[in-house]
Amino acid sequence: MSKKYIPNNSCLKCDKGSAPVRLKVTHHNNTKIYGEFLASEADMVPGENILPMGRCSVTGGACKFDPVYWDKTNKGVKVNGYKLLFEDANLLCKQGGKISVDFNAPEGGSLASTLVTGAGAGTFNYGSYSNTLDILQRGTIYDVENGKLSLVRPNSPTDYRRHGNYGEMKDNVYHRQEGFRDVRSEHPTIDIDKPTASGIDGAYARNSGYKVTDGKYNTASLQNTTTGRELSERWTRNHIDNNGAINPADEAGVRLANTDGSLNREVIRVRPDGSMQSETINSNGFKATRGQSEALEIRTSRAGSFMNGVRSSMRNSRALTALSESNFSQAVRGSRFATGANDGLFRASQFIARTPALSVAGKVAGRGLIVVGIAMDALSIYSAYEEEGGFGKKTKEAVGSAAGGLAGGIAGAEIGALIGTAICPGIGTVVGGVVGGIIGGLAGSGIGKSIAGWFS
Repeated sequence: MSKKYIPNNSCLKCDKGSAPVRLKVTHHNNTKIYGEFLASEADMVPGENILPMGRCSVTGGACKFDPVYWDKTNKGVKVNGYKLLFEDANLLCKQGGKISVDFNAPEGGSLASTLVTGAGAGTFNYGSYSNTLDILQRGTIYDVENGKLSLVRPNSPTDYRRHGNYGEMKDNVYHRQEGFRDVRSEHPTIDIDKPTASGIDGAYARNSGYKVTDGKYNTASLQNTTTGRELSERWTRNHIDNNGAINPADEAGVRLANTDGSLNREVIRVRPDGSMQSETINSNGFKATRGQSEALEIRTSRAGSFMNGVRSSMRNSRALTALSESNFSQAVRGSRFATGANDGLFRASQFIARTPALSVAGKVAGRGLIVVGIAMDALSIYSAYEEEGGFGKKTKEAVGSAAGGLAGGIAGAEIGALIGTAICPGIGTVVGGVVGGIIGGLAGSGIGKSIAGWFS
């Protein structure tokens, strides 16, 4: 199996450092492959390519990164005269540390491609179930925080399930944003009216460490139960033993962390104004430091905010609301097929997330498909230009077809996903987004070609 390369903005971790950082590729001479700047052996300059990585366990003080060399490079492939780094390369430090790439962390750059385009601001990949979950949960959060969805259920003013589900969604989105991997066995909450039950609200992994969380709305507090105080060692063990709360692949790791003192326990508190705080809890289920909490923030780009607003307007339109509330939609959502399909997609996304080779291969393959599509469009435009000896009718039609296909694909994916979500969030979102993207791309290509032909 061929090795891949390390893209700009990849997450780096040091086995002797306490904090991961992003790799900044600077020795690229503006040369891109698959639209990315790829790291080379020269990208190891402290403060330029790599920032300090927290506290060093060797020296006991702040990281004073002193690089030696990257150990695995491709001698036959160079950029700006420097050999490119393989995905399993390690950067050795004179202090004794070994820096490697963590492909489980989310990419902050453009390698996280979209379904139909690598440049669509605010668009998302409906072919990635993790991204689909993010879209659905962020959509509900947006509607709550913009007055389009009440946390008080109709005709049920004393039913507080929406408060809990809203908080749990914010918990999920925040940890996904920060590069944590979801290790619960239960499918994440995507229905604001899902009945609540006692259990581990959030369980995550990052950099070989584990964390469990409990979501609380406003002033709600941890409770004593028959199996121990919430989030305590005993309570956590009970939910692992009796409720299968953790997926089998991570169960042993969470069990060990729960007993050896390395499991992070936090209350994620959501206030009525939407603000979030994290409160560290000890193994007995009480605040580790009284009176202290850390403010958390879910970040959204301007493009993301714009897309959330557009999606919300369409999602809350009369037509899609009627479809969502129809007997047909309710029957589909409640079917065993839909539940099984969603669970299957979630388990598959977890498997990919904990298998770096699959994650990287999928991202590069997706990017490659985009590049191939662009190359085919470029070839079509160039061929028409050569045939006509200038920017004639066929060349204009080829340009219009390429532009229309791109725009149609994006719009089609968004509309299809919204319709699919109205029928069945999860599997419906994925299928609707993919099918809508294909149909929109084909339709957009034809429309773009026709429009281009109007101009002389």
